[in-house]
Amino acid sequence: MKVVARYFAILREIVGESSEELAFDSCRVTARGILETVSHKHPELYELVSRGLVLLIHRGNMIKELDNELDLCLDPTVDLIPLSAGGEKSAEARILFERTVNTEAFLRDLLSKLTPENGAVALYFGIVKGEVDGSKVKELKYEHHKDYTEKALEKIALEASKIDGVKYVAVHHSIGTFKPGDVVFAVGVVSRGRKGAIEALQEVVERVKSEAAIWKIEVREEGAFWVIGDGVRIRSKSANS
Repeated sequence: MKVVARYFAILREIVGESSEELAFDSCRVTARGILETVSHKHPELYELVSRGLVLLIHRGNMIKELDNELDLCLDPTVDLIPLSAGGEKSAEARILFERTVNTEAFLRDLLSKLTPENGAVALYFGIVKGEVDGSKVKELKYEHHKDYTEKALEKIALEASKIDGVKYVAVHHSIGTFKPGDVVFAVGVVSRGRKGAIEALQEVVERVKSEAAIWKIEVREEGAFWVIGDGVRIRSKSANS
């Protein structure tokens, strides 16, 4: 499969041409796969890509979820553009549908935001419990408000990034059905010092639990329970146990 990659602004200068063909085994390729291919072919681009300073547009849409597959059979042209001046993201929020948090990738992306003036990284991972009140948990089901949740996560992350000293805040939350031990919630903060990092981390974790319109059903040995508020459990009448 031949894909036409078009380069803009400084990327065009680095590559030395405005477009080139890339070869893939399939017409379904992730945005991350395209960026990695370009980085390997043009090592000068590697640092920009690894720092999230290269964006990808396909069929007129900015691709925010790098692990989603693009259907290049519909349109084999992708545009690679640098982040606009003054446009480096200070916050990122992402919903993961039927996927757990990739902890290694999350931490790697977080560390890539470090600059010489930053001296602290704070990290939180939320993991599905295997036991609650002495009862074995079989699985945890997360639901969300499709028109509200992503906007709420973005707002929470952005407002936390305004705390003094904080440079960057990332929030990822899984939606779907998961097993004990699965990592389903991640918050990361890069800050000038520990005070801002810890303050922002705590604020995001607490606000996501109360403001993001994400609900969970806990399926246990004795039945299924909605979990609301601060650990209040109400038996579900319809969820499968």
